[in-house]
Order: sequence, then structure tokens, then C-alpha cells
Amino acid sequence: MPMSRLVDSRCIVVLAVAATASCGNGAVVGGPQGTLAVGAYFPLGYGDDCATQNGKLPPLCVPHHVTEMLELSSSDPSVAEVVAGQNVPTGAATALYPNYVLGKGPGQATLRFKARFNDGSVRQASTTVRVDSPDSIKLLAVCDDGSSVTNLLASLGAQEHFSLQIYAGTEELVGWLPNAVTADGVTQVYDDWGNNPYVWQAPATPVVLQLQSAIVSKVTGTLASFGPEQVTDITLRPSTDTYRNAFTQPGDFNVGHTILVNGQSICHPLPVELHSSTPAVCSGPADELVWTGDEYGAQTAAHAEGLCALGVSMPGLPVLTTQSFPIFFVTAPPAGLEILATTDPCAAEGETACQYGYGQVDLCTSGHWVVQPYCPPDQVCDFVPDTTSGCIAGTVCAKCRGLR
Repeated sequence: MPMSRLVDSRCIVVLAVAATASCGNGAVVGGPQGTLAVGAYFPLGYGDDCATQNGKLPPLCVPHHVTEMLELSSSDPSVAEVVAGQNVPTGAATALYPNYVLGKGPGQATLRFKARFNDGSVRQASTTVRVDSPDSIKLLAVCDDGSSVTNLLASLGAQEHFSLQIYAGTEELVGWLPNAVTADGVTQVYDDWGNNPYVWQAPATPVVLQLQSAIVSKVTGTLASFGPEQVTDITLRPSTDTYRNAFTQPGDFNVGHTILVNGQSICHPLPVELHSSTPAVCSGPADELVWTGDEYGAQTAAHAEGLCALGVSMPGLPVLTTQSFPIFFVTAPPAGLEILATTDPCAAEGETACQYGYGQVDLCTSGHWVVQPYCPPDQVCDFVPDTTSGCIAGTVCAKCRGLR
């Protein structure tokens, strides 16, 4: 019988270093680290304790393998039952481990492992498993930006993935729980580590579905499909505090966006259409008045300093909102001051320069650059003549300014 993945992988690492010494004389059996849900399965790992002696990886460790299983049992099968991998509901085709523990009822049980190893020794180990009945389930979907949502929005016909968090009171339970929820177009995926993954095939028409469960009475989470007409708002992200739309000569920049349906942003972005009403200041990259980017944003050309006004819509549909933001044309940094770091030396106490991105001023203090607070959102850092009020004659000088 194989050991758990943890034991195997850690011993393999040691084998790559040296394969001359043997592991300890102990054994280990591993089950769920948290409380197992009633009805849920969790893989059992067992074998040589080479990777777990004293909680540390022993030096020069080569594991022995099991040649004969003498015992793998539960002290109370009505609480936790040991089952063979082929008896997991999805069968041996997907079960990666020979044995699993199944939560049968609330309580606590001891799992016992005893085996003969290839060095002739007989070793044994045990571990405690706690089991509790779930009373609520929550949908969890991870978005492209790393955030998570409980109510999943999917574009028409898209395939989306989500998982479940299963609770007993406020405690999150572990284990893969068969048929925990159902809904039209929802398919459960087998997972050995209790993430309870699901796939939803969104229909070709708008719909809102509430997940259902025959196991618990409380299920938090909805599945909603939407088309372009259901989009209620789109916000643009033309710049950030750390990077202003500032150019030393005409050039392109990316305008990002967030699509919202009834106030909730969608998890996986879609392309939008931009409409410029100030073409002398900004337009599409080929001077278009209307253009479409990709799901991550749309390239936009800056032509002159001024206020850029962009309308945004789903492709082919009316403009939902219009947003204006400043575009600046600034003086090129002096040689050596294109990118500043606080470790960079500076020449004269009190001289100033622009931080990379033109969002902040750097002040020369005690021989090094010190970053000052951000310029106001509608301003930019620009290099100015040393004759400007507040500058030190003969030094580099920079100040926050608005549009000319």
C-alpha cells in the first residue's frame, strides 16, 4: 500500500539528496486535518514515518514500503468507516488512493494502521477522526482577479467552475461530499481533497438559479446567466495613483474596465466598446471614434494634453456611461532620473524630481530621494524650470500640476 502524498513527496526530495540511510522505525497514518462531514470521503495515507519524525524531515531518509497490510480499521464504523477506493461513489477510475475514510455519524473515532514493511519490521500507528453533520452550504467561485463571490455571474452559454464550503454551525467541514447541491446544468466533479468542485453550463438565455440541497436546509449562493443587454453599468480604469496618463510625446495607453450586472462585477471580463467624444485629445489606436478592445481593456491613443471623454458600452449596444479623465504631456526626465529609488543618491538637498509614473514628487533629503504623498487625482508630477517659485536655482525641480 502506498503512503500519503505528503510522505511520498517529502521522502522523494530526500532521496534526490542521498539514498544511503534508512528512515525511522515508526509508521504514520493520516486522515482529515479538520472535522469530516457526515457523508463525505477523505483519502487515507499511511506508511513509513520518514517525513514526520519529530515534526521535521530526518536527514538522509529512505522510506521503507509496505509489503503486507495487517490492519486498517476504525474503532467506531458508525462514526468513521474505512472504505476501499473502488467503493467511492465515482469508483476506482477517479479515486487516487486505495483507501478512504467516510463520515458516517457525528462523533469521534480512532483509525488504526498496522503493516509489515520491506525491512521485515511490523509497525503501527493511529489517528483520531472527528465527524459532524453539516447544516449549511455556501457557494464559492474564484474570479480572474483573485476575488471570490457567492453569487456567480456567467455570460450566456459559458461554462463556469465553483466549489462549496460546507459548515456545521460556524465550523467549516472537510471531505468530498457526493451530491451536496443540485441545479439545472450543474455537474459535480470528483476531488480527492474535499474542495467539492462543480461545473455549471450556463444556458443560452438569462436565468437565475438557487442551488438546492437534499442534505442541508440552508444553501447560500445563486447562479445567474446574463447577456449584453443585462449589463447595467461599466466603469473605466484609465489610470491609477501609481501611474498617471502622462506622456512626453503622443502614445498609446490601456483603458481597463469592470462590467457590472445589477451592481455586481462579473468574474471573467468581456470586451467592451469605447466611444471618444474628444478625438483631438484621445481616440482609438488608429484614430477611431468607436473601437473595441479585448477582455482586459482597450488600447487608446493620446494626442494632446486635455480632458479625454470616453463613453463605454457592450459591443454594438448604446453607451451606458461616459467618463472623463485628464491626459498630460510632461517634460522628459533628465538623464539618470527616469526611474528613482530611495537608495539612489541625489545631488542637492531640497531638489525634487518625478517618481516613475508621474504620480508623486521625490524630495532630496540627506543625500537620498524620499517619496512625497501622491499628487491629487486630477494632477501630475512634471519637471519645471529651476526659476519656478519654490524651486532651488541650479537644481532639478518637479511639482504637481493640473491641466494647462
